[in-house]
Amino acid sequence: MSAWGRAREWSLRHLARPRPAQDFVPQIDGLRCVAICAVILYHMQGYVADAIGQPHPGTFLHRLLAQGAFGVPLFFSLSGYIIAVPFLGPKPPTLRRYFLRRLTRLEPPYFINLLLVFTLKVAVLGLIAVELFPHLLASLAYLHGLIYGTHSLVNGVAWSLEVEWQFYLLAPLLLLLVVRLPARWRHPGLWIVIAAGGVAFALGDRMPHAAVLSVLRYFGFFLAGVWVATCETRWPRASGTGWHDLFGVGTGLAVLWVLLDGRRFDALLPALVALFVFAGLRGPLLRRALGWWPIHCIGAMCYSIYLYHFFVVSMVGRGLRATVGWPGDPDLAMALMAVVGLPLVLAACALPYLLIERPFMVWRPGRNRLADAFSFGKETA
Repeated sequence: MSAWGRAREWSLRHLARPRPAQDFVPQIDGLRCVAICAVILYHMQGYVADAIGQPHPGTFLHRLLAQGAFGVPLFFSLSGYIIAVPFLGPKPPTLRRYFLRRLTRLEPPYFINLLLVFTLKVAVLGLIAVELFPHLLASLAYLHGLIYGTHSLVNGVAWSLEVEWQFYLLAPLLLLLVVRLPARWRHPGLWIVIAAGGVAFALGDRMPHAAVLSVLRYFGFFLAGVWVATCETRWPRASGTGWHDLFGVGTGLAVLWVLLDGRRFDALLPALVALFVFAGLRGPLLRRALGWWPIHCIGAMCYSIYLYHFFVVSMVGRGLRATVGWPGDPDLAMALMAVVGLPLVLAACALPYLLIERPFMVWRPGRNRLADAFSFGKETA
């Protein structure tokens, strides 16, 4: 077997999402890869711009990568889809099973990350533990944004996980309403809410800061994913044609245009994301690209990458400055950071994924033991 073949076999065994085969949609992890790479490049762009004194708005490349924060709303849409699919199926999960899965899958890696970062900030950076501890408690309870109205001082990216949990709490009731809607009203009703969510997102800067960091601003994106989930039976994924590819590329370009055009049309973004995800799951070429094994393997690691990437970006940036220095040209500096930093970030974040997150992906309380889940490469039953 070639080196590429061995890399593929190892990655599919150890990095790809452990699953029962019938539950796996590689394109969802492919879209997660798009979202997490956008977020990484966004933070790289910010680091490089600060390091070299890049003026705002900077070059086109810097302006483009500065829109990478939109990967987070894309994550919200994918969460809406993932949560909705089981509830819309023939055997919806019980509330106990639903919340138990959320708690056992997401909480341990999150708690470990916050405790580790808290310890390092106190021990290495010299932050005062007594002053930082209340922020740790608020972040552990997913309440930092609501209490302080700011990003977490322990791990700044945790704000979006707080928004996710607010949706998780609301989702069962919301999806019960969706299921009970008459079929003829389901799609129009969801699109009305998606449109309202677009208005809320566009008005976000006028909200109190605590509301900006809450589901109130982002519910349109979650509902975009719910709408895509409702399309599963009406428009099966396997029935896609080349028109879906063209439509997916077109909606993706429309999202970029809105982001780069001064954000005057932000209200359109949840609707555009809904159409982009819909087409991405159906277009034959998009399905092939998003389902390519390196892409969906990276997407499977997105939670760990999201939790740890910012710290790795900072370390890579300091290393580049100390060893080769920053080129004077802003685009060359950004290219250096991306070419060197992106593989290093992905490789470094694979460690907490393999050692911490993946066992909790495998673990099913009552079906297997947590100790067995820590057996390297073990699949779900």
